[in-house]
Amino acid sequence: MSAPATSPISRLWNGLRGGFRPAHRHAATFERVLGTTLDLQIVAGTEQQARLAQQALLDEIDRLEQTFSRFLPESELNRWLATNTPTTVSLDLGEMLRQALHWQALSGGAFHPATEALSPLWKEAEASGVTPDVSAVLDEMAGPLYTVQEQAGRWTAERLTPLPLGFNAFAKGYVADRAAEAAAAVPGVTGVLVNIGGDLRATGPQGVQVDIADPFTLADNAAPLCSIQVQGQGVATSGRARRGFLVGGQWHSHLLDPRSGQPAGGVVSASVVAPDSATADVLATVFSVLSPHESLRLAVNLPGVACLLVTEDRQIHTSSRWDQYQTAPPPSHIPTRHEVHHD
Repeated sequence: MSAPATSPISRLWNGLRGGFRPAHRHAATFERVLGTTLDLQIVAGTEQQARLAQQALLDEIDRLEQTFSRFLPESELNRWLATNTPTTVSLDLGEMLRQALHWQALSGGAFHPATEALSPLWKEAEASGVTPDVSAVLDEMAGPLYTVQEQAGRWTAERLTPLPLGFNAFAKGYVADRAAEAAAAVPGVTGVLVNIGGDLRATGPQGVQVDIADPFTLADNAAPLCSIQVQGQGVATSGRARRGFLVGGQWHSHLLDPRSGQPAGGVVSASVVAPDSATADVLATVFSVLSPHESLRLAVNLPGVACLLVTEDRQIHTSSRWDQYQTAPPPSHIPTRHEVHHD
C-alpha cells in the first residue's frame, strides 16, 4: 500500500466523550503502519480486555496489508495483478474490486482505479519542464479494467488492462474499518477509535471530537479550521496543500483528475463524514476532483454523508448535513464565505 498524502486533519481527536464512565482507557501510537502513523484509543472493562482488543486490531491490519499492499511482492493484490485469467480472490479483495467499480461509476469517473498510470507522466514533466501529453493513457483508461463477480460466496476476478491499478483512495479506510470492528468485537470493549494516517473510524456510543486543519496553514500547532463531533462513523480529509508537481516553474496538485489527466484544481481540502471510513476515504478523493457544486449534489444524495470543502479562494462549502456535526465554526479571522447546499 503506498504511503498516503499528509492529511489536513491536524488533531483528529480529543478523547472519547459522552455519558460514559469507562473502567479502563487505553491509548497507543505506532509508526510505520501501512507507511504512516496509527493512533488508537480503546475503552474496555479491564486493561487485559483493552490489550486483547489492541492485538486483535493490529492482527487485522497485518492480515489486510498482506491482502492489499502494493509494496509487498507476495500480497494478494500483487499476485492478482500479475494474472490475466479469471482468478479466485478473497472476500476482502473481491469486495475492494467491486467497490472500486461502483465508485468509478457513481462519481462519473472522478475516481478511477487506473489513475496512477498518469503519475509517471507528470513526474517526467517535472524533469523536462514540459506539460505531458496524456491522451494515449486516457484512451487506455477508457477501456474495461477488470471483471469481478461473486457467486455462492466465491469471488472471481479477471484483469483486462495492462495499466497499473491502485485502490489507495479507499483501501486505507477499509483497513481502518475492519481493524476497528475487530477490536470492538472483543468482549468488554465499549469504544474504539482508530486513526490510520488521517483516516478515522470510531465505534461505540460515545462522541469523538475531530479538529479539521486549516489547509492554508502548514504549522502543526495552528488553530483548526473548525471542529466536529461524530459517533460511530468514519472521517477522512484529502488535500493538496503539501504535495504536487513543479513543471516549468508552475506548481500542480498531486491529485490528478482521471477524466482529463490534468491536476485537480479549485478544491484545496475536502473533509467527509460517512457511515464508515472507506466511504469517507474515497469521497474525500472524489470531492477533491469534482467541482464544489458537483460534490455537494452527490453528498446530499448519499445516506449519512456530509462534507466540508475549502476552495482556492478561501470559500467554505458545506453540504446540508454538515451543520449537525460542527461544534466549533471557523475562526472569525479566516476570510471565508459560508455556503450551504441543500437537496
